[in-house]
Amino acid sequence: MSDLLAYLPAVAALWLGCYELRLLRDGSDSPYAVRCLCRFGFCMAAAMALLAAPTLHLEWPWSPRLTHLLGREMEMAALAFLPPAVIEIGLPRPRLLTARLHVGVSVSALVLCAVLFLSSGVRTRHGSLLVEGTGAPLLASSDAVFTGYSLWCLAVFLVPVHRFARGLGPGALRTGLRLITASVAVGLVWALWGVSAIVTVAVDHRQSAGLDQVGRMLGLCCLVLGFLGGTAGGRVAVTTAVGRWLRAYRTYRALEPLWSALRSVSPGAALDLGRPPVRLFSLHRSEFAIYRRVIEIRDGYLELRAFVPPDARALSEAALDRFPVPPSGRAAMAEAAVIAAALESARTGPVAPADRDVALAYPVGCSVEEEAAWLVQVSEALTVAGLVEHMRHRVALPDPAGDAASLRRPGPGRDEGRSGQGGGGRRQGRAEGQGRFR
Repeated sequence: MSDLLAYLPAVAALWLGCYELRLLRDGSDSPYAVRCLCRFGFCMAAAMALLAAPTLHLEWPWSPRLTHLLGREMEMAALAFLPPAVIEIGLPRPRLLTARLHVGVSVSALVLCAVLFLSSGVRTRHGSLLVEGTGAPLLASSDAVFTGYSLWCLAVFLVPVHRFARGLGPGALRTGLRLITASVAVGLVWALWGVSAIVTVAVDHRQSAGLDQVGRMLGLCCLVLGFLGGTAGGRVAVTTAVGRWLRAYRTYRALEPLWSALRSVSPGAALDLGRPPVRLFSLHRSEFAIYRRVIEIRDGYLELRAFVPPDARALSEAALDRFPVPPSGRAAMAEAAVIAAALESARTGPVAPADRDVALAYPVGCSVEEEAAWLVQVSEALTVAGLVEHMRHRVALPDPAGDAASLRRPGPGRDEGRSGQGGGGRRQGRAEGQGRFR
């Protein structure tokens, strides 16, 4: 398992290279910059694979020290493609930085690092590089060239990208550039960690032939952040679709209590499309399921209006006093109370002429999303502990005169009754905020 983990940085870099290659084939406004990033990904993937500890233990036709040198050279070659990408895009950069200067620095660093490494007489033993005598300064110098060149490339790439990202507004581009900035910052720490190899060579005349644990973790974080930043633009559509699917699924499930209650009054309102209930379907089917459920709730409302008790308003005011909620939720709670009273009337049979003038607070002239959002609030209010049982008791309460064919309004001695006496006790806010049921 540890052998597979050693190749994770290579996999992350390979993903980035493949993504940039796909952008190159699909067409891009800056093909040269995309080509540079593509080469960076593939070269870095090769370097991480060569410097992984399991690779160094394989039997090669050449010495393992050459595998280490090849991995170092591939890593430097990968970093060499970062500054040209900035130059091609046209981001602000130091005046002295030109493509010709960068090519000269890169070639010099690659050659000098290889010459110093081969001249040190380094040999490998048990996954470590060993040097003796005057070979230690040469190997330390090779590490210094590698570290200095890495810092040069990363700094030249980081500064323009960071300045450009600060001037952008919110969006996928700024998010991607910020992730890339974080990736390069981790890369700078990763490059600075190379100083520890220089110190180890100077003191003990040895260093690790491959990536140590710290270097592997820093490399993995750097390349994963780079991949996320480089693919941020392509992931916007996917992220948006996933967010819409999650909202659709939550809305569908949140409507379940209200839909189930209304279905008990009008079982025929449910649309039978010959498909199983929606659980984990595609985005299109999930959004269509919400639309279908809203239609079914509309039909349930039509059936339920015949069972609204005459004193539904008084009962809803009593429910608001019994189950206090924040002002933003009072309309939904009052609506849920009327629905609970009508459901009880439907269960026992209409014992009095229904109050058809009491319009349920169903939204009018709004989108399906707004309609579903309101119904979700009512559905959540309908699940308040004790609400349905309280309304069931109030609706079933007989008249003191013994008239079983009418529903009794709450008496003046009860808290609920005081809130419902007379027209002045009714909440004006609810009457104004409710639209006629369509």
